[in-house]
Amino acid sequence: MTTLLTFRDNIKAIYCRYDYIFTPIVKFILSLFIFMNINSHTGYMAILNNIFVIVALSLIGAFLPVEFIAGMGFVVLVLQSYKVSMDVCFVGLALIMIFYCGYMRFVPKTGLLVLLVPLCYTLHLTYAIPVVAGFLVGPAAVIPVAFGLILYQYELELNNLINVLDAVTEDDEKIQGYQYIMDALISNKEMMLTMIVFAVVILATYLVYRMSFEYSWIVAFVVGGILNIVLFLVGSVMLLVEVTIVPVLLGSIGGIIIAVLIQFFKGVVDYQRTEVLQFEDDNYYYYVKAVPKLSIAQKKENVKHINSKSEK
Repeated sequence: MTTLLTFRDNIKAIYCRYDYIFTPIVKFILSLFIFMNINSHTGYMAILNNIFVIVALSLIGAFLPVEFIAGMGFVVLVLQSYKVSMDVCFVGLALIMIFYCGYMRFVPKTGLLVLLVPLCYTLHLTYAIPVVAGFLVGPAAVIPVAFGLILYQYELELNNLINVLDAVTEDDEKIQGYQYIMDALISNKEMMLTMIVFAVVILATYLVYRMSFEYSWIVAFVVGGILNIVLFLVGSVMLLVEVTIVPVLLGSIGGIIIAVLIQFFKGVVDYQRTEVLQFEDDNYYYYVKAVPKLSIAQKKENVKHINSKSEK
């Protein structure tokens, strides 16, 4: 354990020392993955599929706040939708504006979470989302995750719409793109089930994580993972939705592992050194439970400089 703590502290010390270098690099990589993922699902506009354009956008995002990265991602998605048809573009723009005006402008940093949801689908980490978001973001993650699921299904339905339009002949009735997209989103029971389950798991994970009993963090992760599996099983039966249990099981376990790793770097507490403190002021008595974090004491090194000339 001492070796792991030393490794963690060294990594954190290096990152803090060179934060001005590592932070832009991380944001560049994140932006690159987000833009490439959007284009992999859409990719209708040739200029946005150019690798030099993607890298240029990622470089811009590396030096901007995370909410601007989300904004650039939304613009890319709307432009890709415009290449399909104008009415479909308005549907995507309306969804994004509803999210921005109703939520993102009040909690701007959660906007990036919307674009991370489709990325998690690509990385096969879909069912790890609620456990990780539950303890990192808390209840504020419910709405961005829900909109992320909607945008992911919107991207998929764009591909389906193009296939349908390609198969339509001149004698067939003209298909309204916006109507096709809206009907597909509203009738998608699997998306609705996923939104409900994710919301419940996020809230449950957050509530258990914030409790003061010992090892509440690991209990929160396990409860969130188990609840994720159980709710998908029950919901699939009640709503008559076909859900493959293996991805749900593996994703939930993966979410627990990822959450444990993040918590380890965030800080693990030493319950053996728990202290209960009591103090008062003019109006109240205060009872405080203090649990110190596990850490390795830094060695103090004294460097003695010897001046040979002065000794001579």
